[in-house]
Amino acid sequence: MSKIKPHVTFHGVCREALGFYSQALNGEIKTIATFDESPVEFPNHLLSRVMHAEFESPEVSFYASDGLDDSLAQGSGDVAFHVSFEDEKRQNQVFMALSEMGQIVMPLDYTFWKVRFGMVTDKYGIRWMLSCPAEHVEI
Repeated sequence: MSKIKPHVTFHGVCREALGFYSQALNGEIKTIATFDESPVEFPNHLLSRVMHAEFESPEVSFYASDGLDDSLAQGSGDVAFHVSFEDEKRQNQVFMALSEMGQIVMPLDYTFWKVRFGMVTDKYGIRWMLSCPAEHVEI
């Protein structure tokens, strides 16, 4: 069976972003490789940047890098993660951690499609959609 795993390019702040997600999502950086570890030659200013990383937490996993394009702002990119939780307490913890220095787009609330749902854009510009089966529905 095929699987999709998102890839996020952080344009110069990949290590910092992965450290943030490790804390916010109780996850870990599984692998991290810099451009200077590659057999391909890259310009000197790229050598210490992250070429490839893999992040995993209980709810989400993704690949990440700093990328090669210096013309984009640090942390720019357009990625959204949809994360499904099994309990509202964990959903709330992650929502609050991700919203720190970010922007709440839609507060956690019970929806007509019978889940507790909320959206937040974190401090790196990444959009998160968090859902959890509703323990009760208050519409």
